[in-house]
Amino acid sequence: MSRQPVEHFYSEKELHEMVNRINAFASDYSRWKFTHARKEHQDLFGEVIKPGEYYFKHGSGPAFDDVIKLSALSMEKLCFALFESAIFLRPLADQILKRRQKKMFQAMSKLSLVGNRNDKKSDPSGAKRNR
Repeated sequence: MSRQPVEHFYSEKELHEMVNRINAFASDYSRWKFTHARKEHQDLFGEVIKPGEYYFKHGSGPAFDDVIKLSALSMEKLCFALFESAIFLRPLADQILKRRQKKMFQAMSKLSLVGNRNDKKSDPSGAKRNR
């Protein structure tokens, strides 16, 4: 596929934020991942990914080679088409991400509370316990 001059829709940071929004709809085990090409690949839409370039991959099956690959440019186009055509998706993804983050913070705070209970200095009763 011949390359034409490219108009970028997002900065690199914004692109990663958009991919996180796509991942909001995926399980923890089927997220898009950012990776570095060691050899030449062709992505789902025919774009060539050259060695040294970064691209996105999504595992689609149990085998090592069951992977969907998208160049950064293709991912950018996908994100633009997806989130600009369905304007309700971006706020929905943001809401899902906020809920996940809140659950993670709650879990982490529970872990830190449990960790503090075993700390001798934080035992308010001063009672000796078998450890």
